[in-house]
Amino acid sequence: MRGERELRQLFDKEAGVLRRFLRRFGARVSPEDIARDGFLRLCAAEARQIVSPRAFLFQTAKNMAIDALRRSNAAPYRAVESIDLVPTAAHAPSPEDHCIAAEEAAAVRAAIAALPELERKALLMRRVELLPPAEVAAALGVSERQVQRLVLKAIAFCHARLTAADGGASAP
Repeated sequence: MRGERELRQLFDKEAGVLRRFLRRFGARVSPEDIARDGFLRLCAAEARQIVSPRAFLFQTAKNMAIDALRRSNAAPYRAVESIDLVPTAAHAPSPEDHCIAAEEAAAVRAAIAALPELERKALLMRRVELLPPAEVAAALGVSERQVQRLVLKAIAFCHARLTAADGGASAP
């Protein structure tokens, strides 16, 4: 570590020049903070490794100012990227959307309720509970291939029921 007296002399001599140098980086950089932090880094550095304390100080301060600029330039972009995640009135579902969704959910529940019991159980176990075909087959006492057929038949039945309820329009 350098002598305290030597560092004090360097600070007294170079602090003003260093702050003026740092003001070139603009308003997003705090010259006082960076100058202080630069001197702290100089104090913490090994004296024998530094040939020119003044050059070390200015280079360190320059690097810190550039880092501060990068951070300040990146911050607005993060904020803009996340703004799409904030729900707005234009993106919020309207009361009409809520009613339509409730009607569609009721139609799906009615179609599932109208399924034969084995098909309904196979569909719910595979698509709602996300059980593997082997577990569904064991629970229902059928083969895995039969589980696949039951689920496909149930989906076709529900699709036909929902399409008929929608006036013949195909579902998306």
